[in-house]
Amino acid sequence: MNKTNCSALIAAIVAAVLMGVLGFFVRETQCSAQGCSFARFIIGLVLIIPLVCRRNTQGAARLPFSLPAVFSGAGISLCILFYFLAITQISVGIAALLLYTGPVFAAVGESLLRRSLPPRRDMLLMLASAAGIVLVTVCAGEPAANQVQEPIGYAYGLLSGVCYAAYILLNRQIPGHISLSVRTFWQFAAGSLVLLVPLLCTEAPYAGLSAGWPYLLCIGVLQGFAVLLLVAYAVRRLTAIEFGTISYLEPAVAVALGWVVYGESITPGQWCGFALVLGASALQSLLPSKQ
Repeated sequence: MNKTNCSALIAAIVAAVLMGVLGFFVRETQCSAQGCSFARFIIGLVLIIPLVCRRNTQGAARLPFSLPAVFSGAGISLCILFYFLAITQISVGIAALLLYTGPVFAAVGESLLRRSLPPRRDMLLMLASAAGIVLVTVCAGEPAANQVQEPIGYAYGLLSGVCYAAYILLNRQIPGHISLSVRTFWQFAAGSLVLLVPLLCTEAPYAGLSAGWPYLLCIGVLQGFAVLLLVAYAVRRLTAIEFGTISYLEPAVAVALGWVVYGESITPGQWCGFALVLGASALQSLLPSKQ
């Protein structure tokens, strides 16, 4: 494995772990899902602007524009909004697992666009991860006393997966000459504009802001700014199926978080699915890549 692929794998793993603990911050803040998702993007936008300004002071004539970056930013913003809405309706672990149907959709979409099947080993690892997700979802036990399980939450989770797939595929279409900071800037800008609409449509858009600002800050800095940079770096250097398989670490972390912090029950069947997800991610990370 060359140094570039190794750094991309590390970036994907760190991003997955950071996203895995996102549910904790969303649950602890008193803001709405719309407020949390908007804060994630607007804080990221504020943090990325100095990097873009530094690039311009180093001789760049103007800020390159990329339509795929704008559309991918819109896609990931809707993905996060639907994910946050799902967390308010169903368990953190199940919401994260439904979000990560996205890499499966992305891998299928990439294969259709290329009109070719991915390598057999990668396909088997992806299928193992998908089987793990099915086990965790199907083998769920009775919800805990403090746990809500609303059918609409599953719909939000699947919608977040569809939007995540669009983000992965669109992000790979961004021209290579556009730097990481510039493409991330356009993604944050587009995402902030998209999320401003549902935020203003809520009855109390700023409710809970004063009490929940420490969690919102963590959401914006860690799961917003840092994660989007890491993901943008990784998806440009890994295939959709490689990135997707490694990203299944996120729902694994989310399931463990729900079990430890919120008492969300885990059945033996879910533990088997959990092991499949982790095993497939570990193999995808350790084995040499096949193009």
